[in-house]
Amino acid sequence: VGKFVQLVSTFFGGFVIAFSKGWLLTLVMLASIPLIVIAGGAMSITISRLSTRGQAAYAEAGIVVEQTVGSIRT
Repeated sequence: VGKFVQLVSTFFGGFVIAFSKGWLLTLVMLASIPLIVIAGGAMSITISRLSTRGQAAYAEAGIVVEQTVGSIRT
């Protein structure tokens, strides 16, 4: 929670400074923020799906190893 507050305050502080120093460039930056948010959301969804697939593969491999070790006779 603390890191989130720090990042949000840095974000808004940066925009205040940017508006005071160069407001035209800041308007261009504001126009690009939705694209960055959409790209971040798509990346988050993709990573989540790939992580789920990886966990399923590890679970299946664990079952195979457990069966293999269980069938070994000493």
